[in-house]
Amino acid sequence: MADKKIIAVVGSTGAQGGSLVEAILRDPNGGFAARAITRDPTKDKARAIAAKGGEVVQADLDDVESLKQAFAGAYGVYAVTNFWEHFSGEKEKAQARNVADAARAAGVAHVIWSTLEDTRNLMNADDKRMPMLQEKYRVPHFDAKAEANAYFKGLPTTFLV
Repeated sequence: MADKKIIAVVGSTGAQGGSLVEAILRDPNGGFAARAITRDPTKDKARAIAAKGGEVVQADLDDVESLKQAFAGAYGVYAVTNFWEHFSGEKEKAQARNVADAARAAGVAHVIWSTLEDTRNLMNADDKRMPMLQEKYRVPHFDAKAEANAYFKGLPTTFLV
């Protein structure tokens, strides 16, 4: 793995991150190694990644220091947050800020941030067909991710919509 560029994958046991980890592991000549970031390395999905040759590292989106450690030495980071776990736009933004801050501190060469569009840009502010939720979002899991894009300013980032 030392001769391969490490991609640290946040959400490695979920659908998006898990697919990326699988793709990296299935391409032994691709030049990349998967570092699966998970809150619990003892869970079945994390152990399955390790059994296939992926590096599994414990970190938490709510703990920027754990992310800094998990991203250390990585070439790139793939990051996705899970709104459905907490239903909070503000928490989603805080987690995205932690990813961006940790990636910046680790000096990664590139970040891929799984984001969504800001639905408020698609409607007039006074349009009542969709109410404002959580005081300021039309669709919280879209709008919060879109707001979080700003945290990646100055980082080489691909915004995956």
